[in-house]
Amino acid sequence: MTTTNVRIQSLSDFVKLEAPTVLLTDCHPNLIKEIQAILKIDVDGIVGPMTKQAFADFKLDNDLEFPLNLGVTTAKELLKAKGQEETAANDGEGSEPKLNPNAGSRTGNSMKLPTGEIVYANQYIVEGIPLTWGEATKNCTRVPTIKEYVDNAVRLAKVWGEVRDKFGSPLYITSGYRPPHVNRAVGGARYSQHLSFCALDMKPMNGDFRKLFDVLKASSFTGLGDAVFMGRNKGFFHGDIRPGNRVIFPY
Repeated sequence: MTTTNVRIQSLSDFVKLEAPTVLLTDCHPNLIKEIQAILKIDVDGIVGPMTKQAFADFKLDNDLEFPLNLGVTTAKELLKAKGQEETAANDGEGSEPKLNPNAGSRTGNSMKLPTGEIVYANQYIVEGIPLTWGEATKNCTRVPTIKEYVDNAVRLAKVWGEVRDKFGSPLYITSGYRPPHVNRAVGGARYSQHLSFCALDMKPMNGDFRKLFDVLKASSFTGLGDAVFMGRNKGFFHGDIRPGNRVIFPY
């Protein structure tokens, strides 16, 4: 490894300089942090077992050889994944958020769940919690395919409900459940929690992002994506109910 490689602190510089292939363990901590953020794991700049495994899995998923080597090709794939995630991050945006006067009623578009139940866009996923099927499924156009996803939706709604109660003001859902074809179309992460109805992207209607982030950090969400303070100020937060310990990552 060259001295130049040791000093490279970003993937874009790695590609621009056409740096020689280097072991992941020999990369600059800032470069490791960027890679960790893309892989959606703890961002600490340390190449531990989780970072090695996530990096190796990424290379395997992209048909790349040598699981712990970072070369220009791998750097380009990581940057591509980063760009796709940024594009996908706010796939629900496009119209100004507004309150739904029909929320909580069995009205609007309908869909049939894999359990056989018919639900409606304005119907709450869990009675008494102000999160509708329409908000979480793009107006009932993204139909959960298996019962496990419906169960996840119920768990997700309950965790989100705690956040909504503590925040005390309406929240706007920018993205919820994404079937595989939708996730691919918007460039979502290959193993996105949105795929299994375990994630919501949200923003506060009153603009109090600081309070919302504090509430989210004190919540039961195990995955938190920050696109406001740690990220590029895209104006939303991600919350998911992934298994395991709490992970906070920037978008």
